[in-house]
Amino acid sequence: MASTSKQVDPEALRAYRTKVQAQLDIVENEIIPKLRNGEVLGKMPAFGAMAGSDAARGSYETFHTTTWENLQALRESLHGIIDTLEESGNLHEETDQQSAADYEGAL
Repeated sequence: MASTSKQVDPEALRAYRTKVQAQLDIVENEIIPKLRNGEVLGKMPAFGAMAGSDAARGSYETFHTTTWENLQALRESLHGIIDTLEESGNLHEETDQQSAADYEGAL
């Protein structure tokens, strides 16, 4: 069985981090603010007092809460991806520096 070596492409890590950061910026700066109380998507519609309005209100509250929690989970995941990409990039740099030092020392 042939051995395979895994190589890290620092440019690919940076490009992917940039894409993930752009998504995080959209979530944090565009979507989440609209869902806060009093904002465009943070205002409960007037369901009135007709039959079924209590059920509609409850469904809306559940939907809004679930959406908010899912956005917070997405936000945390995107932060985690960014942290992992930064760690990978830093470890790659350290390994490259150590390899260069080992090579220089062997000469």
